[in-house]
Amino acid sequence: MIKAVIFDFDGTILDTERAGTGAWQQLFERYGQTLPMDQWLPNIGRTDIYLPAPHLIELANLDKTVEQIHQERRELRLEILADDGPMPGVLDRIAEAKKMGLKLGIASTSEARWLNYHLPRIGLLFDFEVVRGRSDVGGVGKPEPDVYLSACEGLRVEPADALALEDSVNGVIAARRAGMKVIAIPNPLTRHMDYSEADLVLHSMADMTLEEMIQKIDN
Repeated sequence: MIKAVIFDFDGTILDTERAGTGAWQQLFERYGQTLPMDQWLPNIGRTDIYLPAPHLIELANLDKTVEQIHQERRELRLEILADDGPMPGVLDRIAEAKKMGLKLGIASTSEARWLNYHLPRIGLLFDFEVVRGRSDVGGVGKPEPDVYLSACEGLRVEPADALALEDSVNGVIAARRAGMKVIAIPNPLTRHMDYSEADLVLHSMADMTLEEMIQKIDN
């Protein structure tokens, strides 16, 4: 029986995947290069498969540090996200969960400072009982299950009684490894990937009510 809903953040609550990809594309173009999408896309939902900053420094022979490149990328990403709010269906699903008496949490690969910046900006600071980022679990990101297990522990629910809402394959794998039910809502960049480990795949969180989602996967 589902007792809690745990949201991924980037690409699930806020469309940061589009912004993150766009920022890297703009930064590569700034220095006369092209972001290699075949290497970038598998990195979505984690951070260690492809490292674009040192790659760009090498390609463009830049006299810059990795941190300087990341600072330029952060500035571009914030510009892209400046006016963005929650993705379609997010607010409705949160409201439904509250009405159904379900606990709410966030489990993200992002750092706490990123979550602490955006949650109040988009009006969701007080909607989640537990917010976990990779800095809360020793820097371990998805597809390892640690951040989901930590969120479940904080909510005092067994993983088998929790539903994860995810946009990335790495996130789906993390939730599955934690022993949770998981619904995937891929973004346009990742819809071609293999989501066979998810219990259900939707095009948008607005496609189905939370009650309908749970009915389909809670058996």
